[in-house]
Amino acid sequence: MDGSELTALFEYDDEQTAKNVSEFFKNFKRISRMAGEDPAALKSPVISDIPVSHDGGNHNEDRLVEHANATDLAPKIMNDVRFALSHISKRSKSIIIGVYIDELTQESMADRILCSKTSFKAYKKIALNEFADSLSSPKTLLRIDLHENNGKGLVVG
Repeated sequence: MDGSELTALFEYDDEQTAKNVSEFFKNFKRISRMAGEDPAALKSPVISDIPVSHDGGNHNEDRLVEHANATDLAPKIMNDVRFALSHISKRSKSIIIGVYIDELTQESMADRILCSKTSFKAYKKIALNEFADSLSSPKTLLRIDLHENNGKGLVVG
């Protein structure tokens, strides 16, 4: 890896990445229901040890199989979200939980973390980018990459 590859690793559009993470969380409650979990459980720092299985079959045959795939993926996503939340700053975790799980307004969140609405917007962007960094860790199951760089975004690998 030369210096240009290392530099490219850190060059991403933090504004669009924050939007990608926000979009990810718009579907999060549905994902948690499919995993059979309460999204409020993310408030605890415990990482899930839900067993993961792979049946190796052809998953494109019908809608029932597609649903089974989605429900198999949901626990993995929940596990990765738990991991990501446990590896970001306390303030960032509080912001993500407050906004996307507790569904608090910007004003309520600014009051909760004792800052102005303007500062909250900046802190929220930082939180969303920290989450994207952590979610793409090699230690997660799915390595979901929500970074936006060079025209690429929302990569699951």
